[in-house]
Amino acid sequence: MNKCLQCTKDIVGRTDKKFCSVTCKNEYNNKLRKLTIKETALIDSYLHRNREILMTIIGSAKQVQLDKLVLIRAKFRFEYHTGHYLNKEGKTYWLVYDFAWMDFSDQKILIVRKTI
Repeated sequence: MNKCLQCTKDIVGRTDKKFCSVTCKNEYNNKLRKLTIKETALIDSYLHRNREILMTIIGSAKQVQLDKLVLIRAKFRFEYHTGHYLNKEGKTYWLVYDFAWMDFSDQKILIVRKTI
């Protein structure tokens, strides 16, 4: 006999049931969602902040080359990105939603706006 994932009571009925009641199911999922939101909220804020920084720097241009120090001073978090892309020359573009950046050297960075 299966046990309820929330309250550990015996479950009566179908063998694939995971909860003894709708209340236990809701409590379990709400608790799980609360933990997930707490963990992802900080990362989401870093990603949105990175996007704001890139958007402010690039303005209406399609691409901008600048010193890496500009991003560092703006508190850009290089370790947070939404993906990466390897071009034909083997250079990696790091993506933050609709923007990307690529290291030219230790000091220079290229920021580009992704086009759909």
